[in-house]
Amino acid sequence: MRASETVQYLSTRMPVGAMVILLVYCLRDLPLTGPHALAPVAALAATVGLHLWRWNALLSIFGGTTVHVLLASTLLPQ
Repeated sequence: MRASETVQYLSTRMPVGAMVILLVYCLRDLPLTGPHALAPVAALAATVGLHLWRWNALLSIFGGTTVHVLLASTLLPQ
């Protein structure tokens, strides 16, 4: 199976596809108006920025999560 072109194609494309599906699923009900959209949008920007800067998925995930938790719990209490 490792020599299969289909398996090789899926191994390179599936991680990106899975992340896009998760992104759409998480942000689909987010209202884009009001202050409650600030934390997820800032966390998304931090995640993308960290990933483009260092190309480290773990750093990107932890950095984006940290930004979201800090903004949601301190600046934007519900």
